[in-house]
Parts: sequence; structure tokens; C-alpha cells
Amino acid sequence: MNYSETELESYLRTGENEAELRQEFGDLLYEDLARMAVQLGAMPKSLERSRRKVYILPGFLGSRLSAVRHGVQDLVWIDPLDIVGGGLRKLWPSKEDAVIAATGTVLAPYARMLFRLKLAGFDAAYLPYDWRLSPQDSGAALMAKLQSRGDGDVALIGHSMGGMVARAMAAADPTSKTISRVITVGTPNHGSYAPVEVMALTHSAFRAVAAIDVTQDARAIATGILRHFPGLLQLLPDPDKRQGENYYLNSAWPKDAVKPLKEALDLAGKGQSSLPLPDNRFTEIVGWSEETVVGARKKGNSFEFDLRRDGDGTVPRDLAESKGTTRYYTRGLHGALCVRGDVIASTIDLIGTGHTTRLPQTLPIHDLESLPKVAISASELAERNAGSVSRAPKRTTDFAGAFLSVDMLDDGSQDLSSFESRVSAFDREVRNYPLNVMSQARSRWEDTRAEREDVIDKMRNHRPLETETPARLKAYTERLLSHVKSQPHSDPRIIESLETAARKSAAGVDAVSMPAADRAFLERVIGEAEEFLSVVFVKRAVIAAASVGRIVTRDRHQGFGTGFMIAPGVLMTNEHVLRSAMEAHRASVQFGYELEIDGKEMPGRVFTLEPQRLFYSNRELDMAIVAVAPTALDGSPLTRHGYVPLIGAEGKIRKGQPVNIVQHPLGNRKQIVFRESELSALPENNDHVAHYTGDTHPGSSGSAVFNDFWEVIALHHSGVPDQNPAGQYLNIDGEPWDRFADPDGETIKWVANEGIRISRIVRHLHSLPDQLEASGQAGADLVRNVLRVSSAANANGVFHQGTTETFHHDEVRTRQSAGDEQ
Repeated sequence: MNYSETELESYLRTGENEAELRQEFGDLLYEDLARMAVQLGAMPKSLERSRRKVYILPGFLGSRLSAVRHGVQDLVWIDPLDIVGGGLRKLWPSKEDAVIAATGTVLAPYARMLFRLKLAGFDAAYLPYDWRLSPQDSGAALMAKLQSRGDGDVALIGHSMGGMVARAMAAADPTSKTISRVITVGTPNHGSYAPVEVMALTHSAFRAVAAIDVTQDARAIATGILRHFPGLLQLLPDPDKRQGENYYLNSAWPKDAVKPLKEALDLAGKGQSSLPLPDNRFTEIVGWSEETVVGARKKGNSFEFDLRRDGDGTVPRDLAESKGTTRYYTRGLHGALCVRGDVIASTIDLIGTGHTTRLPQTLPIHDLESLPKVAISASELAERNAGSVSRAPKRTTDFAGAFLSVDMLDDGSQDLSSFESRVSAFDREVRNYPLNVMSQARSRWEDTRAEREDVIDKMRNHRPLETETPARLKAYTERLLSHVKSQPHSDPRIIESLETAARKSAAGVDAVSMPAADRAFLERVIGEAEEFLSVVFVKRAVIAAASVGRIVTRDRHQGFGTGFMIAPGVLMTNEHVLRSAMEAHRASVQFGYELEIDGKEMPGRVFTLEPQRLFYSNRELDMAIVAVAPTALDGSPLTRHGYVPLIGAEGKIRKGQPVNIVQHPLGNRKQIVFRESELSALPENNDHVAHYTGDTHPGSSGSAVFNDFWEVIALHHSGVPDQNPAGQYLNIDGEPWDRFADPDGETIKWVANEGIRISRIVRHLHSLPDQLEASGQAGADLVRNVLRVSSAANANGVFHQGTTETFHHDEVRTRQSAGDEQ
């Protein structure tokens, strides 16, 4: 695909060449870019000259290179038709009658960043360069170009090698007259093992090239072309950063690898050592947490590599970090860092203000140190990387391996539903409901329209029992009976009446067909029992709320979700809040982050999560459970916050009855929605979900939804957004929601909520202990204890079975005091 930036924007706006562009970008990224292209088309052109100039410098292989003869451009990189016939040979050495020049940018990895920069008010453009050359040579050429244009107060964004070129440019402008700010993204300031992998023929780059080049294989391409490039060789690891490794020496290269020429190595080594370091204009965004080659050594005739999750998949973290430079960290693969929403949003902040809160500046180093370093042979690494290479390249980025990518998923998948979830998560500082979860919730809400309207009608006409089936009505009556029996000083008359009512409802007759006398009797008895139990509402609310905490990042304690304790040492939240054990390692839970009775803001207590003891998630039920450390960072015990058991029995609530939600909306302080929400539907086709009205916000994901007896009836997982006939989500003003202006969804109009039914979760958990043991995973005993707690609470209805010993004693004392007063 050889479109210019202007052509791309036009095609996206008009829908022209849609099939080709969808293949190049993937469905969701295409639609994202198309929406932005429409917005860009509506921007006033007269303002462009007054906007601050921002240039994006692509990474290695990110600029198009052409052989220019007599003013005619012959595209070489990336032109699949040219590559088939061995066209890469044109890149080295250059033909006497042709000049190799950078004639554009590979658009897919950088278009999203460019469009977002423009929408943010910057005059953004690409600044391609000849990546074959050293950063110093490329930087000098680009600097001359900017100065000839008279550019001033320019901000540079350098991805990968582009950051090294930016270093050379900044050094040529010591007074900052032209360049005022530089943000580097995934830049190998002290090198990378990617060039070693390329020469060892293990890297994914050029494997796709070799697959379609009918004139030469990967070794021939590396020998005849790549080992001559100063730009590639200057990316070798800095010998000062790796004791015993100096790939600028010819002797460091084993027999089976393609050895760079000594002259080329000498020049590259001098270039690396002489490249000026970043100054105070620079800010680094460094990738981490991806499996990365962090070391190498000769072993026999080949290399042995060290892999560790301490880099962006291409650049080791420590080789990206330069001393004394302001730094932020992000997760994600090297080639796709400039597609990530958090990186783009942070870059916009950094250009404007010089700082951002969207990315952390520190890492949980103890987590990184706990991750093992794995040794792998060159042949094993080549075989592994071969799986990531398409044998029939379809996109331009397929030819560039890990250097360039549009894939925002760890596995490179373009599955739309999973892709949406990842994009949605990347786009937020505070994690929102994933777009696919919102979409599915909205669809299921539409499907329950008839059921909801029926419930509303019957409640409005004072026929509450008619909202339920005979089986659920019987279950509800029996649940009331267990609650009443568990209470001290329970009224024997109510117990006797409830037992009679349970027998009557067991006949399987619905409330509409039930004899009038029996229906009146059942309504009266249920009403008496509910009134009798109402005195415990407030007492239990305090205890239940204590078990709900805020899910926070482990390093900065930034809130992004809600969770609650379901048994000693076990917390539940959504799968889309904690999707993996690695994410749980990077998170903690904070209890007591709320207002005290006098309005004082309480700091809360932070407990680390311990997925090594238990972590399990299920996407269909959108649930995750994880072990929690027994003591907080301040030494206080977890037991003081109690837990609420998961009761698997149905009948804990009737449709039309109120629910209570304890939540940390938008990751802020704890809030409780008391009885302002009503259970409105229990779909038959999707019987794992429940619908209820009420007010929740992003960050409420993972909240506990309680009935009036403070039993958990659902795990909240998504709001249901309002929608117009065109399928667009609406904001509170009735206008289409602007995802880019409001990435956290704070302005969305929510019409209802959806939760996962606890009865279905408990049913699912019953097979989990055996499953964990069979797979060799930890946590089976903890899950069995969750089920024991659940079974006990299910059997006897005693609320304090699910709370701590401290709360139990408090409740006993309260009951004794009440008894003394009576």
C-alpha cells in the first residue's frame, strides 16, 4: 500500500478502497481511523499555521525507501512486487544512476497517533528518513530540512530508531531554537538484540521477505544487504551495558551467524559511542512486560539467547533507559507502541505540559526480579519466531516483523471482540467497560424489553408476586424462611406461616392462577417476614460494605475497578478488570477508601494481590478470583474487612424488588446506591445475567450487587448505554458520545446495568478445584473454602457466617444489647 497521508485521509473519509484498507489496518483500527478522518475534515483549515508543529519519526524499517532516477521514484521498501524479483538489492550498494531516498512513511503503525495529534490541535506530520544510514547522518539531513523551512518550537516524537535520530537532531540545535521538546517511544538508547537476531537469522523481520523473494533466501539477504547498513549495526547492544558482550568485535560472532564486516562494525561502534545523550528536552516512554531477548552468548557454532519479560519484545528495558532522563513506562509490543491509546494520550500531554499522569514513572521492580530468565538456542528462537510470520504477507507490516505492527493484542490476533476489549482498555487512564461488553449488554437489554415492561406493569398495578415463576416464588419463600429462623427472638407465628406458604407455593401454580385466598395469604406472609427482617438492613449494610474494595495499580495506587471479598483471603472482580495473573501481579486492593462518619477522607489500607496462590478468570461470566495478602502494607489484618459469601441458591430476590450496589465509581471513593435500583429482568436465553436499573459508572466494574438482606445476587460488570436508532451511544445531552473527547465514558447516558448472576458463578466454581489440580495450578484449597462458606450460608441463612470474627462479636453484642433493652 503506497498511499500518501492525504490520500489515506481522503479514502478513510469517503470509504474508497475500504476492503484494502481494512485488510491493512484491521476492522477496528480502520473504523477508528475513519471516524477521526471525518472529524479532521470538519476542522477549520485556517488555524493550521498557528498550531504547534509536531513531527513523528518512524522506527527502523518505518520509512519508505525509493530508488530515484531522473526524478522518478521506484519504490523498493515496501513494494511486494519489487521484492519478489530481488528488488532489495537496490538498497545496497546504490546504483550509480540512482539515489536512495526516504519518500514516505509506512502508515499503519503511525496513522492513529498522527490523527489524534491533529485532533488535539497540533500541526502534525511524518518525518521519514533513510534508516539504512547512521542516526547521525539521518539526523543531520533532517535538521537541515527543518532549518530550511524555518521551523521553530518543534516537538519530535521518535519511535524506536527514530528516537536516536532525534538525539542527533537535538544535538545539532543546542540553543533549542528549532527543537523544543522530544518524546522517544521504545528507543534503544543503549542498543537492542534485534540486530543480533537478524544476523543470526532468528528474527521475524525479513523472513516474510525471504519467503516471497524468488532470487535469494534470508541468509543471502543478510549477507549481501543487511550487514552493510550502519543504521542497523549501530543498534547493537552497548558493550558498556553488557559485561562480556561486545558485538562490535568480529570475534563475538559465531560461525553459523552472518558476520558483519569489520569495517562496518568499527564505524557503527564509533557511531554509537559518539551519539550525544538526551538532554533536558527529552522524555522517554519505555516498554516493558513483554518477553524480550535480554542477553546472548556464543554457544558452539551459534548463539544462545536469554529471554525475560523485561522489555517491549524488541528492546530490553534497561537498554532503553538513559540516565537522568524523565521516563514513563507502558506495556505493549515494540512495533505497536505508537498505536496504543495510553501512549498517544501521554504523548499529547507531554507535548502540551511536559508531564502526564496516564503512564507510571516507576515499576514494581520486585515483580520483574521474580520473573525467570530463560535460555533458548538460536534454532529454538527461530522456530518460535517463524510462527509469527505470515507465509503469504498481506499487510506492509508483515514484512517488518517485530519492528512495525498494527496489532494491539499480545497474541497478534485480529479477533474483533477481543480486539475491541484491548483497544478500549488501552484508551483509558481509568479502565472503562470494554466496548464489546457494553455492546453485548445493550443487545441483551433490548432482548428483555417484553419481560421488563411486564414487570413494570405488574409492580405498578400492585401485583408483585405475578412477576415471578412458581419455582422462583417457592425458592424466595424458602429463602425468607431460612432468614427468619436464623434470627434471635424470631417470631414463631411468622415461621409457621412461612412454612405453610412454602407448601402452598410448592404446588407449582403461578400467582395469576393461584386461588385468591392463597395469593392474599402468600402476599401477607411474605410482607410480614420482610418487615420483620427490615431492622437488620442498616446493621448489615455496614458489614457488607466493608468487604468491598477498590482495585488499584500496584505502583501508584490508581483506581480502575471494584472487587469484594467472598471468603477468607479471596477476592472477586471482573475478568475485564483483571484478565491474567500478570495483571493481578501489577494490582492491589484498597479497603476503607471512603468518607468517615464525620466527613473525613480515609486513606484506606492497601493489600497486595497474590495470584501465585490463586488466580482464575472466566471471560463468559466476566469473573475473576484472586488471593489477597493477609496483611496490608501498613500491617493491618485483612480479617477486619470481612467477606460476603456467595450463595448459590436461587430465590434471593424477586423481580421488581430493589437492589443495593456498593462501588468505587470511576475508581474514586466508595459509594453505595441504596434501593434506587430494581431488578427488572432475568433473561431466559442468557440466563447468566441479570438486568437492573440504577446509577453506576466506569470503575464500578466488579461491584457487588446486594438484595435487601445484603446477600450478593450479582457481580456487576457493565452499564447499558443509551443508544439512538443509528446504533450510536448517547451522552447525557442526547448527542452521540464522542469516544475521543471522553475516553473514560464519563458523559455516557446509562439506562440500566447488567450483572452476572451469583447462582451461575457458584455453579461454575464447583468444578474449579479439580480443574486447578489437574492443570498443576495453585488455589484449589482456597476455592474449596469459598464453596464451603457458600454452602454454609446457603443452608442456614445466617448473615454473620460470611463476616469476620470481629464483626461477629460486634453483632452478638448488638443483639445482646437489644435483648437487654427488651
